[in-house]
Amino acid sequence: MDDTAVKKLIEIRTKLISEFSSLRDYKNNQNAIMKEVEAARILHETITSLDDVLSKYVEFSSNTNSKSS
Repeated sequence: MDDTAVKKLIEIRTKLISEFSSLRDYKNNQNAIMKEVEAARILHETITSLDDVLSKYVEFSSNTNSKSS
């Protein structure tokens, strides 16, 4: 894996940590609610970023999440 790919993975990790840290009182608040649109946005951005990095190494089919050789 080249330096660019490693840097991109570090950026994705940093973004996920930032999103996780922004959650308020998630451990103690049994009634906490997160808008589905927020969860979808975070997941979409992460999946897209991971696909960008991994596309140099694997190919994903459009119907499944498994890699093809």
